[in-house]
Amino acid sequence: KEVYFDFDGTLTKKGPNIWRSIWKECGYDISKESYYAELFRSFVEKKISHKEWCELTCEKFMKAGLTNEMLDGLADKIELIDGLDETLEVLSQYGYNMHIVSGNILPVIERVLGRRVEYFESINANDILFSDNGTIKEIVGTNYDFEGKAKLIKEFLLQTKSRPEEVFFVGNGSNDEWAYESGCRTICINPDDTDSSNETKWHMTLNNISKLTDILSLVSPELVKQK
Repeated sequence: KEVYFDFDGTLTKKGPNIWRSIWKECGYDISKESYYAELFRSFVEKKISHKEWCELTCEKFMKAGLTNEMLDGLADKIELIDGLDETLEVLSQYGYNMHIVSGNILPVIERVLGRRVEYFESINANDILFSDNGTIKEIVGTNYDFEGKAKLIKEFLLQTKSRPEEVFFVGNGSNDEWAYESGCRTICINPDDTDSSNETKWHMTLNNISKLTDILSLVSPELVKQK
């Protein structure tokens, strides 16, 4: 029994996208006409690969002098969703393995979660590496964003021979829309830039929830008794 969580807007309260925040912190324009937006469009339109997207982004961050202290400062502004601790505890007690699969950044996720990282079997995200003096030196892109989210879950299903109906994915955005291709059960909470009424991509939807514990009844009615 597995639950895969997106991070932004799923385990956190809705806020600015971390990548937008970094570009802005570095002093760059993030409007629709900006280089930031141009890079994203180029990736979505498959004109550049995810690796190229990371490399070109890293060049700009290096030029602006991004440091680990700047990244920590942005991470400290991110708030976790209410009910997270209770949800993780109940799922853990009931034997669910939990994972994070996100387009966010590993050191940001780890800093925001703190001790809660111990609940997760794996955290799959992009990574930013810093040199000894604290300045950025590399962005290591994840293989498990967008279409990769389904890929990760499929890999688990093949390795463990688990039943897809016992595996859940919880997300909220357009980069989560591929998860259903793995055959797992998908839950959309507080939808952002995705059509949550699409019943092919989203099997269950919770709009405008304030506590993550609301997902427990969708994973299994028995979990609600454990709250």
